[in-house]
Amino acid sequence: MKGMGMMAIQIQKRNGKSGLLSRLSLPIFVLIVTFIALFATAASYILIRVQNDHTLKMAEQSMKFVYRNIEYQFDTMNNVAAFILSNQSIENLLEATYQETFEAADNYYTLETNLQNLSLLSLLNDFGSPDVAQQSYVVSLALEPGSGLYHMAPDDFYPITGIFKNEDLQGQEWFHRLSSGERQNVWWGQKRDPMNAAMIYSARKKTSLKDGRSLGTVIVGADTRSIKSMFDNAHLEKGYHLLLDETNQVIYSERYEFLENAAKFPYVSSLIGAKGSIITRIDGESHRVMFETLKNGWKLLSVVPESHFSQYTFAISALGVAITLAALLVAGFWLRRIVVRVTVPITRLVNAIQRPEVVEFKMPLPYQNTGIYEVDELNQKFAAMLVTLHSLIEKSFTEEIERRQLQLELLHAQINPHFLYNTLDLINCRAIMAGDQETSRIVRSLANVFRYGLNRGQTWISLEGEVKQVEAYLLIQKMMMDDLNVHIQVPDKLLSANIVHLILQPLAENAIIHGFAVRHSGCRITISARLEREELVLRVEDNGRGCDADKMNLMLQQQPVRDVGTKNSGIGTGYGTMNVHRRIQLHVGEAYGLRYIGVDEGTCVEVVLPYHPEQPV
Repeated sequence: MKGMGMMAIQIQKRNGKSGLLSRLSLPIFVLIVTFIALFATAASYILIRVQNDHTLKMAEQSMKFVYRNIEYQFDTMNNVAAFILSNQSIENLLEATYQETFEAADNYYTLETNLQNLSLLSLLNDFGSPDVAQQSYVVSLALEPGSGLYHMAPDDFYPITGIFKNEDLQGQEWFHRLSSGERQNVWWGQKRDPMNAAMIYSARKKTSLKDGRSLGTVIVGADTRSIKSMFDNAHLEKGYHLLLDETNQVIYSERYEFLENAAKFPYVSSLIGAKGSIITRIDGESHRVMFETLKNGWKLLSVVPESHFSQYTFAISALGVAITLAALLVAGFWLRRIVVRVTVPITRLVNAIQRPEVVEFKMPLPYQNTGIYEVDELNQKFAAMLVTLHSLIEKSFTEEIERRQLQLELLHAQINPHFLYNTLDLINCRAIMAGDQETSRIVRSLANVFRYGLNRGQTWISLEGEVKQVEAYLLIQKMMMDDLNVHIQVPDKLLSANIVHLILQPLAENAIIHGFAVRHSGCRITISARLEREELVLRVEDNGRGCDADKMNLMLQQQPVRDVGTKNSGIGTGYGTMNVHRRIQLHVGEAYGLRYIGVDEGTCVEVVLPYHPEQPV
């Protein structure tokens, strides 16, 4: 009945708290909102990233396409020059010597024909008339006096396919770099008169394969319109490409003029390294500048506004928000219906069991048919539980009392003090008569252990009696152990204090069994007592293998076992330190008991008790 009264009080206390409907609806709705919001945010983020990455990848692929094709064209120009430099027939024509200038005419025209043939016909050019084949390259030889054909060549150099003297080139900056040996291959851009065509040129020195003397300079040129198709085929939806020479002059671009100085642009001068990507502001707008260096030292740039990469961000975000709001409306509507259908019957059930006559078992729980199987079953089972709960409580108390009584009777039946003491006295007499003093001491100590341990069935014992009981126990242990030292330090004024009996022996036993399990020499146990304000503190300390004081204190704070006679594994044997702790709390309160103290060596446990000079009632 006491338990039912407590349950009634707890039910009444719930009246001041929020109901199941509000407590259930809000967390679930918040959970659904969070899940939908996270899902929509993640989905939008992924879509935006995928779209932006795709746009960026397309720009990078466009740049790579242009890069590969320009490199191919430059490699082709290098191959043309390499053919002239290594061809033995051309070598023979250049090294031949003649007594008269006219004798070189045939070889001169033969060489010029070879150069004309090397001016390949391009199948990729799309400028000019489609019916007229266009020359891919302009291949020229600027001869030096070391060549036998030098005197046949025109004096003035003209940047078309042919053979010329090199005097006109002496003032050119590129020719100076090539002649000084600074570069083996130089590249530059210039306009060719009178057509005023924008040209790309590459020049390499021609030396004799026999003796290494300089014969001339091989110049290979290409019209910039020949690379226009590359840029057109890789056209950027937004932005532009930019091909710059080593001095940052524009070679080709959809936006800037030929040979325009691009070094004045901050984003060009800020490029560092052979390749990479930077984000900078151009004309007040953020742009991504991707660049890569060609083999000849020229740079290819792709400039794309950042807005191009995020052009679908707003649309995707708006779509994500719209879908999220729609999902929240649908989820909120169905959540409300589901929660109401489940919580209302449970609320009615709670209201019914709060009625006093139901709680006091004067009437059964009212029946309700909700149409929900689980709720109806809960109503019926709870009604049946209330009917049987009272009888179960009474039966449980009765069985517990009977079990405790049987255990007590069994203990008394097993231990007959008079028979035990008479038997020990008989053994002691026989040992004395046989002259075995050591056995006599063991028997007397064992008798003291039982005498003070049984304590005539009393709960309380004087500290003096408790000390004598543990002394007798340790005396027996000293006889069994080779090297055990015991120090007991208890002030005389505390010996009359009354404590719960059988406290010190289990702690000493725990020290011997567990502390000295792997130690067989130099074993020491110290037992002391002191007063702290109005508390009596008993300390048992050993120098054994030790334990984790924090872990032991945590175990003592855990829910105790019901049967005080049960061994507590991992803490002790016999009654065990847990049972000592619980017996103290049962008799003097939860504020007292055992506590472990961290020490450098061994284990230290203290027993905290109220100080009673007299035995408490």
